[in-house]
Amino acid sequence: MIRHAVLLICFVLLSAGSALGALRIDLPEKAMNGRAFLVTIHTDSQGPVLLKWDKKNVSVNCEKDSNEYNGVALLSLPRDFSKKTLQISAVEETLDGVNTVTRTIPVQHKKYREQHLTVDRKYVELSKKNLDRFYAERETVRGMMKSLSANRMWDAPFVRPVAGGVSSEYGVQRFFNGKPRKPHSGIDLRGKKGTPIKACADGVVRIATSHFFSGNSVYIDHGQGVVSMYFHMSKLLVHEGETVKKGQSIGEVGATGRVTGPHLHFGLRVSGVLVDPLPLLADKK
Repeated sequence: MIRHAVLLICFVLLSAGSALGALRIDLPEKAMNGRAFLVTIHTDSQGPVLLKWDKKNVSVNCEKDSNEYNGVALLSLPRDFSKKTLQISAVEETLDGVNTVTRTIPVQHKKYREQHLTVDRKYVELSKKNLDRFYAERETVRGMMKSLSANRMWDAPFVRPVAGGVSSEYGVQRFFNGKPRKPHSGIDLRGKKGTPIKACADGVVRIATSHFFSGNSVYIDHGQGVVSMYFHMSKLLVHEGETVKKGQSIGEVGATGRVTGPHLHFGLRVSGVLVDPLPLLADKK
C-alpha cells in the first residue's frame, strides 16, 4: 500500500513538472513605447508558437536544442502606446490540445522631444505631380509590407549601418513653419557622401529604387515581420530580390530625396510598427 502511494506521488510530480515546462516565455523586466524587445520561447513541442500582444500576433518556429525546442521573436510597441502594462500570450497547439501561457510586464513611458524648424516652402508644399508620385510610392511600400516572409532570417544584435553618430533621434515630433508633421520614424546617422552602408541583418531586398522623399532607398525583409529601411543613398549596390548577409554593403551615404545634406536615415519596422532601431544595434553609440 505504501509502495503504491509513493509511486502515485512520483507520477503526479513528474506529470506536473512536464506540464509546467511544456511552454515557457522569457521576457524583459519591462517594455517601452516606441521600442521593440526580444522574447524567447521554450517548448517541448516542435510546432510553431503564436505570440499575441497589443492586438498583434507573430508565429514563431522553434528549433531543437538539447531536450527542448527554442525560438525567438521581436515584439513592438508604438510611440504613442499609453497603457501601464502589456499582456503577452504564447499559444501552441499540441496533440493534447491548446497550450497557452500569459504574462504581464510593466511599460515604461518615454516622452519624445519636439523640434521646431523654419524651412523653405518647397519642403512642405508639394505640387500635384509630386503628391501623386508620393502616393504611388507609398502604396508600393504598403503592398510590400503585406507580403513579408514568415521565416526569421535575422539574429540579434543588429549591425550598425554606418559608424557615424546620431544627428536626429527616433520619435522627435517635428513642426515645420509651425505645422506639426509625423514624428521622426527612424534615426539619422552622420556620414560623408560615399560612406558604405551595411545591412543590419540577413534578409532579402524587397525595394531598391528612388523615391520622392527618401531618395535612393532600400527596404530589406528580414522575416518574421522585421523590415529595415535605408534612405537618401548616393548609390545603390543591391537589387530587388537579392539575398543579403549581415554586414554586407548595400549602398553609399548620400543626400538624395528631400534632404539638405548627406546622412543615412535608418528605420526599422517590427510587426507593422516603426520603432527606435538604436537599442537593437550592437554599437549603440
